[in-house]
Amino acid sequence: MQGGDINSFEQAVREVPLILTDGGIETRIMFETNIELPAHVEVAALVDDPSGDPVLRGIYTSYVEAARDHGLPLVIGTPTFRANLNYVRRAGLGGEEAVRYLNARAAAMHREIRARSGHEQTYIAGVIGPSGDAYSPGVSLDTEAACDYHLLQAEALAGSGVDFLYAPTFPAVEEALGVAAAMAKTGVPYVVSFVLGRDGRVLDGTSLSEAIERIDCSVSPAPLFYSISCVHTSIAARALREESAAELTGRRLLELKANASALSPEELVRLDHLEGDDPERFAEEMWSIREEFGLKVLGGCCGTDDRHMRALAARMAS
Repeated sequence: MQGGDINSFEQAVREVPLILTDGGIETRIMFETNIELPAHVEVAALVDDPSGDPVLRGIYTSYVEAARDHGLPLVIGTPTFRANLNYVRRAGLGGEEAVRYLNARAAAMHREIRARSGHEQTYIAGVIGPSGDAYSPGVSLDTEAACDYHLLQAEALAGSGVDFLYAPTFPAVEEALGVAAAMAKTGVPYVVSFVLGRDGRVLDGTSLSEAIERIDCSVSPAPLFYSISCVHTSIAARALREESAAELTGRRLLELKANASALSPEELVRLDHLEGDDPERFAEEMWSIREEFGLKVLGGCCGTDDRHMRALAARMAS
């Protein structure tokens, strides 16, 4: 299987038992370096930046090396979570052309990282974040507006050589439904990922099974699979246990990208240090969830680094 062939990621999902993903990006920049994240677009602005670009590439390369050393396929997501029109305009970078440029350059960086690594089973996820605060469902767009809004970034990434589109940390089903419709229009495989509250529900109060059913029944083609992102393993496990009777959730939800800390993302970013479980504990908790619920795509989010991904990779490879 060659990375870069769109169908190859779908094939990997069907045939490969386990796939590793990258870990934290923004939190590593914040706590491991002296680089200040640019306002609004954050890590997207570090691509091609003389100081930021080498650091950003080094972080992603550390994840590629963790997967390669353990013989695992890997997903790396473009640093484009905030490279959408609202944030690009707030940053004073321009409009639609700036969105296309930032997303194309981020995808090109990932293709270069993959080529230099020699790890062919590295798959590039074109990352599309919410239009507003990922932890505030009240500011989310309705479905029709979200489809129109996210289509620009979806098309920019789809045309830039990514293997699939990935919409992580969506707090409301209405906007998730809209971004799914936008991604579906591109013809590229795509994944929708929800952020959950401590009650195990999407932040707008919707259960995982209802969220998955609404999108599956409304958008064609449907997502390749669904994901949970930016929550601690304890919250993910609680949510999945509460959904244990929902056959649809068990069949369609294949991925967890977990935080290293049980603190909320808002609490984490206010700290002056990295907070979270040690790598071995993180890996064991992730593996326990995989064993109990059959997830096959495992990785990290806020507070995780290459040590966490190496510990998880070693557990997966064993």
